[in-house]
Amino acid sequence: MKKGLVLLAVAALTGFSLQAKTIDRGLGNPRSVYIPKGSVQFGVSGGYNKLNAGGVNSSTGATFLGLVDMIQGDITFANASAFVSGFLADNISLGARFGYGHTAVNLDNASLLSQINFSNKHVDVMSFTGSIACRAYLPLFNSKFFALFAEGRLSGKMGYNKNYSQYEKGKAGTYADVYTVSLGLYPGISMFVTDNIAVEISLPLVEGGFQWDKQLTDGVNESFLNRGFAQFQPGILGLNIGVSFCF
Repeated sequence: MKKGLVLLAVAALTGFSLQAKTIDRGLGNPRSVYIPKGSVQFGVSGGYNKLNAGGVNSSTGATFLGLVDMIQGDITFANASAFVSGFLADNISLGARFGYGHTAVNLDNASLLSQINFSNKHVDVMSFTGSIACRAYLPLFNSKFFALFAEGRLSGKMGYNKNYSQYEKGKAGTYADVYTVSLGLYPGISMFVTDNIAVEISLPLVEGGFQWDKQLTDGVNESFLNRGFAQFQPGILGLNIGVSFCF
């Protein structure tokens, strides 16, 4: 009886799909050629953000979302990458990408819900990344100069992470060598401004992988931290602006 109901449902869905009309949503034809097969593309991209917070004296500071107040310090995000790729088919490329990233947090003071205080906290993270990247373009409105794209990256990353406090006698905290293997998706928008030069905007969307940290605390205690991760991570601070050349 159950098998009969399943077969009936499959037959009904198949018949419906055969009779359904194709809906043109006006986004364009994915078979339109944005960058043709055999082309070579290379370019650079990067992003930079710096946030500063403070007050008129040592006892005042900025407030964030009404949750964190008395903020004094600065945060810097910077990254840059270069890539080269070849088009194995129309609108589809395979290539390599090399990147550099740096994050610096210098928090002199902050208070969470006026209950938990943070002060004299410093974080410095630097990394170098190598990736194999596959990118697919979707021309919008059958355009030859404007398209969406999605880039998948298989990446290996190495760098360091410093988490410390600053005292009169020097720094005290944890230093870690960090190694990461990840798979991520980076969507974006591309637009040709000349026949061979395009500008693009992209941001990270999802990423997952494994990370290995080898830590040294106060120059004496050795330890390790390993983690697997999968994260949905879009954000304006991860926005990258780039330029590419096609020939």
